[in-house]
Amino acid sequence: MALLVMQVAVSGELVEVFEMPVDDVDGHRMLAAANEDERAIHRAGQILEDGEVWIDLIDGDGETLFDQLACFHRADAADALQLHFDMNADVVKDCLSKSNVTSLYARHRVAAQAYFRKIDRLVDCSAVNSRQSNRRRVGDASVMDLVTELRRRLDGVDTLLALSELPTRVQDAAVQLKEAAKSYATAVQGL
Repeated sequence: MALLVMQVAVSGELVEVFEMPVDDVDGHRMLAAANEDERAIHRAGQILEDGEVWIDLIDGDGETLFDQLACFHRADAADALQLHFDMNADVVKDCLSKSNVTSLYARHRVAAQAYFRKIDRLVDCSAVNSRQSNRRRVGDASVMDLVTELRRRLDGVDTLLALSELPTRVQDAAVQLKEAAKSYATAVQGL
């Protein structure tokens, strides 16, 4: 079963305000009808405008199942959600209310900051020293020192555990980085 995910644009980011399970066929039908609506905004690389509502159909892994997202301006969104997605008017009103969107955006920012702190820990040189002193130490290190430290960290249990929680493409990049560091170290030691 797929999920229809509704998101609202806030400060250049999309914040999820509602999701509902739907049959794949019904989800495709709903999105196709929404995209045929003359009020729909067709994606052309435009900048997100605060209040826009974006609707996407995703599978259990979070992958998009439909080529085109449905998007509506703030003024048209409530009507479009009721018309094309059979949403109850009170549910739409609650989901799109300013207080709900503000609250969800605050939670979204906290979650995003936690995610980036986790990534920062992957590249941090020390859990004890300040980030500024880490940067200074990195600036003073030779390339070989950095490669050695990088290889050690990429082999670390904590790093492997943290990487396992990140997307597959990040894990793959870490493996490639580790292999490149090994090749570099081998080449330098052979000189």
